Parts: sequence; C-alpha cells; structure tokens
Amino acid sequence: MRWLAFLSLLGLVACGDPDKDDTGGGQGLDPSGDEDGDGFTNGAEQDAGSDPLDAQDQPYAGGWRKDSECNDTIEATGNGEGQVAFDFALEDQYGDTVSLHDFCGRVVLIEFAGFS
Repeated sequence: MRWLAFLSLLGLVACGDPDKDDTGGGQGLDPSGDEDGDGFTNGAEQDAGSDPLDAQDQPYAGGWRKDSECNDTIEATGNGEGQVAFDFALEDQYGDTVSLHDFCGRVVLIEFAGFS
C-alpha cells in the first residue's frame, strides 16, 4: 500500500516556459571558461540548466536539462492528481542527488518498488 502514496506523485510539475532558451543565463560569462571550477564549462552548465557560478550545481548525468529558473519558484499544492507535488530529493542510478523540482515543466514518472 505504501507504493500507492508514491503513485500520487506522478504528474506534471508545471512552471515556467520549458521551451525558453536561457543559454548564457544573462550572466555574461565566457562559455569556454569554468567559473566555479567544477570541471564543466560555463556553456555546458548553462545549456544543462545548472548554475555556472555554483560548484555544487552541476549538469545532470542522466542528460535531462534542469530548469533552474522555475524550481525555486514552485509552490507545492499537494500530492493528488493535477496538483504540484512537494519537492523531495533521491539518489538516482548515476549517484546524483536529484530533486523532483529540478525537472519542473516536464512530465515526471516516478517508479517506486519495495524489495525485502
């Protein structure tokens, strides 16, 4: 029965404009530079939706673009169908800690299974 609670998280986390191109981020940084010293170029981080000035915010290894412009402005409304789910973070198959709201503006499928 516990997995039913997680199924209610399945839905669209909607915010912002998912088609908006924010390459450059309005920060005026050299795309080939690495301002935060995390090993990713400023351009690669901006293209992936991560902050080129924050070494902790890196491109998602799974290849999906994060929408950093709207994940801080999401207001959770509940965990029911058609509602914006509350944010949580889990470790994915790549070892990255991923927040649900990192993928706002996208349909997110959450598969949860318990093993004993």
